[in-house]
Amino acid sequence: MSDAKRLNFILAATAAVILTVSFGALAYTFIPEGNPDLVTICGTYYFWAEIFENWDSRAFTANDVTYEGVPLNAFLLDSGLQNPESHTYRLTGQDHYHQDVTWNDIQNGYLTLDEHRAVFPGLSQSFWVRDLASIEVI
Repeated sequence: MSDAKRLNFILAATAAVILTVSFGALAYTFIPEGNPDLVTICGTYYFWAEIFENWDSRAFTANDVTYEGVPLNAFLLDSGLQNPESHTYRLTGQDHYHQDVTWNDIQNGYLTLDEHRAVFPGLSQSFWVRDLASIEVI
């Protein structure tokens, strides 16, 4: 095989591997994480339907929009987590999108029934996680 043909073969094989890995990674992002009816908070499972039956929700405003939600810190305290102020938390959506927040952020955050979302009025919307699947200590 000539050097030019060998180079073309190597380039084609490399391109095929790159495309295969890229499409695999893309497909992974479309696989939902967890059960859409549940959210896991520090190892404790909560049904979305029960969240708004068992905890008091309140109106709050974020980005000039009024929402109805349950304070996030209620769930972390309910889960039995010790020293919650000393941890950082990772919120992960079913689409694998995640954001890391502090206890101070959690104290100002809410869970909304609309879109099963974690909303943080004091933070940029990039910290809001829709279709929340889990909150874990990191």
